[in-house]
Amino acid sequence: MIEQVKAYMEQWNMVAPGDMVYAGVSGGADSVCMLLVLSELAGEFPFTLKVVHVEHGIRGEESRKDAAFVEKLCRQLGLPLKTVSVDVPSYAKREHLGMEEAARMLRYQAFSDLAFGGENVVVALAHHMEDNAETMLFQMIRGSGIDGMCGIRPRRIDENGTCYIRPLLGCSREEIEHFLERRGQTFCTDQTNGDVTYSRNRIRSQILPKLAQINPRAVLHMNRAAEDLGKLRDMLDALADQAQPAVIHPGKQQVALDTAELMKLPEAVRMRLIQRAFAMASGTKKDLARVHLQAVDALLQMQTGRRIDLPGGLWATRSYGEILFSGICGGEELPGPYEITGQMLQTLAEEGFDCLTVVVKNIRFELRIFPWKGKIGEIPQKMYTKWMDYDKIKDGFSIRSRKPKDYFIMDDNGHSKKMSDYFITEKIPADRRDDYVLLAQESQILWIVGGRMGKSAMVDPTTKQILEITAEKISPINTKGGASDGLQQKA
Repeated sequence: MIEQVKAYMEQWNMVAPGDMVYAGVSGGADSVCMLLVLSELAGEFPFTLKVVHVEHGIRGEESRKDAAFVEKLCRQLGLPLKTVSVDVPSYAKREHLGMEEAARMLRYQAFSDLAFGGENVVVALAHHMEDNAETMLFQMIRGSGIDGMCGIRPRRIDENGTCYIRPLLGCSREEIEHFLERRGQTFCTDQTNGDVTYSRNRIRSQILPKLAQINPRAVLHMNRAAEDLGKLRDMLDALADQAQPAVIHPGKQQVALDTAELMKLPEAVRMRLIQRAFAMASGTKKDLARVHLQAVDALLQMQTGRRIDLPGGLWATRSYGEILFSGICGGEELPGPYEITGQMLQTLAEEGFDCLTVVVKNIRFELRIFPWKGKIGEIPQKMYTKWMDYDKIKDGFSIRSRKPKDYFIMDDNGHSKKMSDYFITEKIPADRRDDYVLLAQESQILWIVGGRMGKSAMVDPTTKQILEITAEKISPINTKGGASDGLQQKA
């Protein structure tokens, strides 16, 4: 097995002489096997080997025993160990995440923190062939495209620049267990792996064994299919790289797609370029689903002026010879806080006006106040139209960019989250965070325009009047002077 893993690492150029390799070791069979193999290979490549153990704070005493096991194993091997403790239950509750997803996010954050700023730092993870097959099935069930169906990459550099390698990805779980048995090496067993309330555990314990009954080599064949799909993905990326200069034209406030050039390309390449244009405009590919890609692609056949909303506070508009990605964020810097005073809202509510219109730079806000009928289903689920409880914010609010002490109220119990933490969680690049337009009372954020609302102003069963706020980006030609407002009388 040592030679098998060595050949796989060489095939995928996983390490280079002088690299610092952090092996992520949980104490389970897979990571213990990986650690033993890497400790023998460290002198051959050569690389420096260290160990990191993430204690998730989920399983109490059992979890602490795992940490002690890893510490003892590292002493036996003469390897330095760093243990990182995280509180998954609290993080999952605070971020409204499942335990499995919260654990994964904090684990990778710990790895990224270790690798940050270091040269030639590599993080080794112990995924194997069954993990890869499980991931393929999980992504397929979720409706993923070709990227998800490619499974786990043997070597990957994430958006933070952290390099991850999977030395055991060419090995089966059976091979791993036989290796440990021959070595007489014990390992820890995580009882939560048998909890079938987790989707991945159900795939691992119920679906993969049934596939093996149909064909004992099912997992091997799935891994080979993932490798073939990976080659197709790489070919698509190469074609997209070649076409991108003629198709995508990034600007300061918008990203444009040349429709004539885009229509010359096969659909699969078009989708790749649409995804890239979205990422340029928003700073992330997160939350862009197949339905969004197809909707943007459909704009090629539509008339000028048609527009669709997209995640991340963006929209795509069909223009003359172009599809333009634009949105609330990414515009010019706001001219300082613009105040919607309590008196302005009171006038709107009591004097019979239809709406209050406020233009701040190139964003038009329209505010309306009306009685609520108490029907939750009527609350609009739109990015740029929000209903708030008028009585909760009748003293007014500011329209502004972010400030250092900004925070959200996250739930009915008043738990808060710093805006800085929110931007990190949502992976918003640091150089784009000042572009976001916020509605705020003092340091408390009511709404990230085009994104999340804080809990404090939300409609609830006690609400009597609705303050409806609609935001729309407009041509800057009418916004000279920075801000204006006006009340429109009802007919």
